[in-house]
Amino acid sequence: MTEIIRLFYLILFIGVSAVGLYVCYHILRYSLSRKSAIAAVILFASVFLLFLLANALSFFQVDWDGLLRTAEGFTYVPSQYSSF
Repeated sequence: MTEIIRLFYLILFIGVSAVGLYVCYHILRYSLSRKSAIAAVILFASVFLLFLLANALSFFQVDWDGLLRTAEGFTYVPSQYSSF
C-alpha cells in the first residue's frame, strides 16, 4: 500500500514540477523586460524549489506503515445520540 501512496506522490511531484517549469517559461517568454524576467524567474524558482523540497521532506517523514495500521483498526459507527 505504501508503494501506491509513493507512486501517487511521484505523479503529483512530477506534475507540480511541470507546472513550475510552465510558469518559468511564461515569465521568460512574455515579460516586457529581460532583466526583470530573469529576476522574477530567480525569485519564483527559489521559492518554488524551497516549498517543493519542504513538501518532499515532510512527505518522506511520515510513517505510512504505522498510519495505515492505525487506520485499518478504525471503524466509525455513529450512535443514535450522535449529532450527525
